[in-house]
Amino acid sequence: MMESKRLYYLDWLRALVVLSLIPFHAALTYLRYGVVYIKAPITGISALPFLLFTVPLGDFFMSLLFFVAGAAANYSLRKRSGRSFMAERAHRLLLPLLLGSLSICPLTGYCKALYEGFQDGFLAFLPKFFLTDIIHYNGYGHLWFLLYLFVFSAICLPLLLYWKKKDSSLKSLVAYLIKGNRVLIPFGLIVLFELFLRPFFSNSAYIIITDWANDAVYLSLFLFGYVFASDERISERFRSYGRLSIILVLLSLAGLFYVNIQSQVFYVDSIFQTIVWVISKGIYESAAIVLLINIGSKQWNDDSGALRYLSKASFPIYILHFLPVTLFSLILIRTALPDFLKFSLTVLLSYITVFILYECWRRIRIFLDRKKNNNALEITNV
Repeated sequence: MMESKRLYYLDWLRALVVLSLIPFHAALTYLRYGVVYIKAPITGISALPFLLFTVPLGDFFMSLLFFVAGAAANYSLRKRSGRSFMAERAHRLLLPLLLGSLSICPLTGYCKALYEGFQDGFLAFLPKFFLTDIIHYNGYGHLWFLLYLFVFSAICLPLLLYWKKKDSSLKSLVAYLIKGNRVLIPFGLIVLFELFLRPFFSNSAYIIITDWANDAVYLSLFLFGYVFASDERISERFRSYGRLSIILVLLSLAGLFYVNIQSQVFYVDSIFQTIVWVISKGIYESAAIVLLINIGSKQWNDDSGALRYLSKASFPIYILHFLPVTLFSLILIRTALPDFLKFSLTVLLSYITVFILYECWRRIRIFLDRKKNNNALEITNV
């Protein structure tokens, strides 16, 4: 079984995905699809630069996050009981979900209301957000990931505890997967889920009980990530698919760009495009995970000050990022600046804002921890 050493490249992948959320969500403002608060879609060739940010990311990064979350669950359960694991999940996931849904999400929703012509103050908007139009204003917004991850953790916990108690069953599963091409079976399931579920459940507003495509794909990747972290031989098998993963990533990306260019540039939609999209998406998100793990394990598997900083900053940045993206989009969208310059300024200002907010939060925590330690020392001395 894999040693309890930290796979630093997984931390890098998670941090880089979180950082990519800012340009991704900023670019969606100018495209037809995607759930963001400010929408000003453009047509023609002008949409192409924005597709360079959304196509490679939108059909992949959440899949990677759930895969990495499954690996993280493996390491967490090595040193925690089931009850302690779920308590940690509740503190880390449900508490930010609750606080963010009561503060950040109404503020971003208010920006959308202002963009759509709402003229009253924020307090007057709150009943509209919470009581009458919460779905229109995107509800818990990007924080849906926290709810899904908590639910998946709870659903999978009996199986994970069984594997922990009887690790021979997990060893048998790994032994089966590393023979021949069987390690590709989980990815084959992902492609099938995309093909047979995505066309019918692609507009669920991230309501987990009706979001069957995302439920099936992300839950499967969460479990596969857990199994992946249990034995280093799986990552070794991934290395044998290095060239194949590159070819599949390029081919599937070509399919995704074809579909998006047809939809975004020419405003053409068809059943054929949907079929190309779901097949390309399933292949892309699977092959990209293999490719990035192969690259990461060779190039990014070292600890560093930058990694430690970004690892700690990534979760607060994830929680906070959508508010500045929405606010700066609202401010800049009606200016006479070129669209790509508006987008670039939104991205730059959002990065500056989230890192300033994180630094303020980090320093406040350091101050409170020092004060708490000093108080504890005073009590001990007394």
